[in-house]
Amino acid sequence: MLIDYTTKTIEVDNHVLETYRTCEEKYRLSIRDAQKPISGIPALAFGISMHAARQHYRQSVHGGTDRTKAVEEAVEEGQKAWDREMPQEMKEVVKVDDKRSRINLARLAKGYFQKYGGPEFETVACEVPFKRELGTTSTGWKVVYVGVMDETVRYRDKVWPLEFKTSSSFYPPNDQFFSQFHNKASITGYMWMVEQELGFKCSGAIIHAMWVHAEPAASSKSKYTLPDYFKMDYTYRTDEQMEEWKGNVLLTVEDILRSLEQDRWKRQDGAACILY
Repeated sequence: MLIDYTTKTIEVDNHVLETYRTCEEKYRLSIRDAQKPISGIPALAFGISMHAARQHYRQSVHGGTDRTKAVEEAVEEGQKAWDREMPQEMKEVVKVDDKRSRINLARLAKGYFQKYGGPEFETVACEVPFKRELGTTSTGWKVVYVGVMDETVRYRDKVWPLEFKTSSSFYPPNDQFFSQFHNKASITGYMWMVEQELGFKCSGAIIHAMWVHAEPAASSKSKYTLPDYFKMDYTYRTDEQMEEWKGNVLLTVEDILRSLEQDRWKRQDGAACILY
């Protein structure tokens, strides 16, 4: 996060905003003081690895690579990321048959590309960095919204930002899982940026969700097959909701600046507190 006190300009991204809204003390530790978590987080490492696989696949196909070859290369890239990102102390914990193992990463990536890697999702843009002035706070600070748009696709003659999410629940993603994204601020921000940076009118986003689950044993009576691990849903925003999102970003920035100035931070006791 960049703060220029001379020009009263502040740059924020979704991570900064969500961290502060989750817990001010977590923001102080992880953003202001740049502290690392006490121990590695397997779920985060696994998510980064899947992201690397998806990014490589979309960029390869967008560049004209054969889809079969793109899948093979993408899985390899995902496993390289797993080797790099999975904390060393966790590699012993994440055993061969664990849901976040290196082997299961390859299985899930191939299953995802089989279901949602077809030509019906035409990549418009992938990994596009953005930097756009969003507005000015009541205290005169210019707020610049920054980040990277993971993926924008053309699907059924419309352009959508595409968000990839994972779930490690007891069952595959369902309506209850998808409901959390119907007012998620980061997704609203990506919709706004598709309009601002790419010039496409955008009123909705596509959510691809993956169930992070180990391969069932041969004796398992599970009713779910690999294609069931992957689900898709839509979420929409009105122009009024877009404007409300922008106003909320400005208000959150004012709160961040106030906390920095006063060096006062509230702690929301919860799971985030044990990470630092």
